[in-house]
Amino acid sequence: MVPFHTALSSVSAAAAPAAILVVDDNADKRLTITSVLESLGHTIVEVDSGEGALRAVMEHTFAVILLDVQMPEMDGYETAGLIRLRRECEHTPIIFITAHAAEQAKVPVAYANGAADFIFAPIVPGILRAKVTVFVELFLNARELERAATRFRDSEAQIRSVLEHVADGIITLGHDGLIRSFNRAAVEMFGYTEQEAVGRPFATMVGPKHPDDFATQAEAELRLLTPGTRAAESVGRRKNRSTFPIELDMSVVQLGAGTIHIGCARDISERQTYTEALQHQALHDNLTGLPNRVLFKDRVEFAVRAALRTGQSLALLVMDLDDFKQVNDTLGHQHGDELLKLVTERLVGCLRSGDTVARLGGDEFAILPAGDLDLTGAATIVWKIQQALEPTFIVNGHAIEVKASIGVTIAPGHGDNIGDLLRRADLAMYDAKRSGSGFALFAAEQEETPARRLALLGDLRRCVSRNELVLHYQPKIDLATGETPGVEALIRWNHPSGRLVMPAEFMPEVERSELMIPITEWVINEALRQLRIWRDKGYDLTMAVNVGARCLAAGTELFETVDALTEKWGIPPDKLTFELTESALIDTTVPGILERLQKMDERLSIDDFGTGYSSLVYLQRLPVVEIKADQSFVTTMCTVTDDAVIVRSIIDLAHNLGVKVVAEGVEDQATVDRLNQYGCDQAQGYFFSRPMPGDDLIPWLDSSSHGTPARLTAPLGVGRLE
Repeated sequence: MVPFHTALSSVSAAAAPAAILVVDDNADKRLTITSVLESLGHTIVEVDSGEGALRAVMEHTFAVILLDVQMPEMDGYETAGLIRLRRECEHTPIIFITAHAAEQAKVPVAYANGAADFIFAPIVPGILRAKVTVFVELFLNARELERAATRFRDSEAQIRSVLEHVADGIITLGHDGLIRSFNRAAVEMFGYTEQEAVGRPFATMVGPKHPDDFATQAEAELRLLTPGTRAAESVGRRKNRSTFPIELDMSVVQLGAGTIHIGCARDISERQTYTEALQHQALHDNLTGLPNRVLFKDRVEFAVRAALRTGQSLALLVMDLDDFKQVNDTLGHQHGDELLKLVTERLVGCLRSGDTVARLGGDEFAILPAGDLDLTGAATIVWKIQQALEPTFIVNGHAIEVKASIGVTIAPGHGDNIGDLLRRADLAMYDAKRSGSGFALFAAEQEETPARRLALLGDLRRCVSRNELVLHYQPKIDLATGETPGVEALIRWNHPSGRLVMPAEFMPEVERSELMIPITEWVINEALRQLRIWRDKGYDLTMAVNVGARCLAAGTELFETVDALTEKWGIPPDKLTFELTESALIDTTVPGILERLQKMDERLSIDDFGTGYSSLVYLQRLPVVEIKADQSFVTTMCTVTDDAVIVRSIIDLAHNLGVKVVAEGVEDQATVDRLNQYGCDQAQGYFFSRPMPGDDLIPWLDSSSHGTPARLTAPLGVGRLE
């Protein structure tokens, strides 16, 4: 224990100075508190642990205890609870001191452990002195009251002189529960004059916190007069019938041959308001005022228990705003926050008052509709939400279109606990987002997909080092000459299971992961190596390689890598073409992509043209040498008039801009004839050849009627194979 520290006393000689106990494991904090309180003139005892505090209260009586919350071995809450077990310390005021903002949420816990007040660091000296002074004065007054009761056993006049100067309402009762005295603070608190109060049953002025706790007034009076009743929260009833929260402490005092009951009433309206505000803050979202994840979880668990008990079903919806990140990125987070508030208003406005709408975080919301609700009812809720979000939002003069993806689970079919229901609703929501449907009901395969993805990514991370990736090459045919001017490199994966995996099964995961850049670099290196082999044999071909937008972002080194690889394999830069999808070209999440494309030496091809929203400005500003008409139009152009119009328009547009057109997905002679009629430059598809390994291309070129290759004037034979 830290040695006692005694300050100079300024109290009168008639009364011993009050003792103050300071409990903190931090010596500097104890010194600071002691320095602030020294001027009050009371005895200050310092200890550095909860154990030391327990020893101190066994040996001394303290007017007030200043107790640190965060201490090793025994924290402030546990220490306070143990101190309260000592009868002499049941009512000793305890002020908790903490520097941790997170402790605000534990204020109710502190009061439950006997706290009289709470002080948050940094400590304001004036406030600390004022609070300690009040409690010390209460202590001194109470001590004086005890001495007065002893000195003047039957003198109520002497007791009154003390009671009139106590801040709390002090009420004395006879054995019959009738009021015998009513101090000035009680008069101000309850609104009765002393003359009106004396003789009235005190039970008519106070009640339980919950009215059902007391069945009759007789029982209420019995409860009030029960010896040893500790301080408890109750409800005070004023003369005008209004009510207010109080803390009431009843005790019994022997006066001569008789006894009186003394009630100490304290108005805790301010404390309760503060506590309720903290509770509301802990359970609600600060931005929108909606219930947060904690409160939503509590309501869902309650609703699930009720549904299981009654045999009813309930729905849980998780909603995420599509492309919300773009609002924050383009307009700023302040606009994003305002948009979330407006979305909240519409959500609450379109649903019933009994439905719970919560914000789980970011732009993710959850809805728990009230009552028995099946899939049809849930679909109705989804429709209402979609209709509510349909009108354009205006945020500080900016018009914003908002679409949402909603996932739905039905309990108990999809789970009987909040964890399963939320997780599965999340999976359904992401399924709706991927499909663009806007709404999806949970299905078992959605839960299996993440596990498959994790396993797939694990295998993909090892596929390069294991040499499991291979390239196949599909010829591109010049429709005017019948020659094969070049090929497109298409990736395949020789999976350890023995299956040749097509890119559609694994490339979406690659594009979403950090593997995109290293796998793209492997593809380029392998394609250039194969091109070197063909050039050494006298075949003059171009090589097209697909690249993702992320590989071209500022900060990546793809162009530098390509420069090094073309030099390594002795390939002229104009023999390499990058194929970039139309949607990737305008990907706003990839900064600097247009600027980097403008500076590239290699040729650029726009893949899947017609499926995105690219501007003609891109075709003018970038080194585009060709565009590829998407196979979704080409395959059906001979049977679907609209698709034929689209293909012809693409060809005319490209030629007007001086750009060649390659038609993808050609599967029959009729399509070839129609493309020739429209003046298309090149084509590729199963009609000519399926993609093939590099070793099979030369035999195909030499034997196929479509395979007339362009040849070099003489084989170079540079011998760069490594």
